[in-house]
Amino acid sequence: MDEIQATALQEALAQQVEIPAPGAGYTPGAGDVVLALDIQYDGELAHVAGDLTRLGGERLGTFAGTAATGAPYVPSLFCFREGPPLLALMERLAAEALPAPDVVVVDGHGVAHPRRFGAACWLGVVSGAVTVGAAKNTLLRFEGQPGRARGGASPVWLGGEEVGRVLRTQDGVKPIYVSAGHRVGLDAATRLLLMLPGEYRIPDPQRRADQAARELARGERSQEWTWLGELPRPKIPPEKDLASP
Repeated sequence: MDEIQATALQEALAQQVEIPAPGAGYTPGAGDVVLALDIQYDGELAHVAGDLTRLGGERLGTFAGTAATGAPYVPSLFCFREGPPLLALMERLAAEALPAPDVVVVDGHGVAHPRRFGAACWLGVVSGAVTVGAAKNTLLRFEGQPGRARGGASPVWLGGEEVGRVLRTQDGVKPIYVSAGHRVGLDAATRLLLMLPGEYRIPDPQRRADQAARELARGERSQEWTWLGELPRPKIPPEKDLASP
């Protein structure tokens, strides 16, 4: 599939993203299981990690494995490279009979994307999960800065619609960029990020996933996370799979 066909597929899948009306859809609450995902690359090998945590409760564990990437790096089409390894880890965790996540936080973008379809959207549309994008950098321009206090936020606009927020997670730290991925609204996504534990810019579950993925990419192991080995190719419907003929 060439870049033109991949772009057409991305635009078609973007029509399947579900963003509930304000006040509807997923609302984060105490006891919800959150899966935070991160990924690091070494050539065509993806080192992917996930951290399971209950909101307001205990840490359930951090897990990491390796998977082959199925698509080349193309900036605006990154969802097709990043999505399958993330899905592979989700399927492996499900096979381990671990608690199913109520919401998945992806280190990447949701609808705050030039085509309104970042990796969090891909993962949600393909898996059916509630997904949120929480990125360290933005793909879209924005004006102004959020307040310096924790919870300060500024809108990110696309085509006259607020598609994301620049969010201050702690007093005085650099902000992160939050957007809805699938089956969740922007207000709920913002509340979720502020409910996650942590004292730094990136909430603890994302920090643990990031650290595990980085250590795995360096060939290291740690007692802080569980090694899952090589992850099998995930189950992707052909009509949603860039790698399908």
